Amino acid sequence: MTSMIDTQKNLEEIYSRNQLLDVLREQFSPLTEDPFQLDVIVQIYLHKQADVPTMVGIFSPKWGEPQEIAEMLIEAVEADLLDFDTETKRFTLKYGISADVEDLLARYQFPLPMIVRPLKVVNNKMGSGYFETKGRIVLNGSNVFDEEDVCLDHINRCNAVALSLNINVVASAEGNMIIPKRKIGEGFEDFQKRQKQAQVFYDHSFDVMEGMLTLGNEFYLTHKYDRRGRTYAVGYHVNSQGTDYNKAVLELHNKELING
Repeated sequence: MTSMIDTQKNLEEIYSRNQLLDVLREQFSPLTEDPFQLDVIVQIYLHKQADVPTMVGIFSPKWGEPQEIAEMLIEAVEADLLDFDTETKRFTLKYGISADVEDLLARYQFPLPMIVRPLKVVNNKMGSGYFETKGRIVLNGSNVFDEEDVCLDHINRCNAVALSLNINVVASAEGNMIIPKRKIGEGFEDFQKRQKQAQVFYDHSFDVMEGMLTLGNEFYLTHKYDRRGRTYAVGYHVNSQGTDYNKAVLELHNKELING
């Protein structure tokens, strides 16, 4: 068990080192020493393209009033840090990151399932179940719910359910069910983009599932509430509330034979 706990802590360390915004800031830091401009590059990388109101909304009021933000965005364009299409009135991506860093982020920017039983959640502020990775029990709740009466027993019951992957489903061709079909009236370029995104998601999900199998095929999903009290499984590539394929590959680890 000790070695599994060490492995779990190592997985959490990899995840914490590959938090999306921190990694992107590090990658783009050679381009500028201006913290606002660095934020601009990171956000346009995340959005790929965005119009003026969207960008102003992202940075205001943190960086100033809307007019000030607009002027600072113009300065970023003049500094050759991002492009602005005068026809579409949109800012577009000028710089990217290396393929190996993109691949690392795709795998480790989201918390992985735990390979040991999660820690008991005892308060709203540290409600993760992970050893090193902490977070509030309410998604997007800021500190609003820190002192509220939240049912932690339910979260702990959900977290304590051991899961496994159904190897036959994982190895089947049913993964193609998450690759989207072309929508009526959808442009071919948009369709290709959606297909590529879905294929990347499937490939990375498959890699993560292979890792779970290598580590013994017993794992746990952690859970949180949203602001309306609904329960959500934390995870991306492996998730009981994900795509049809993601749900189909999961099964209970502790099985019982039921006689008819």
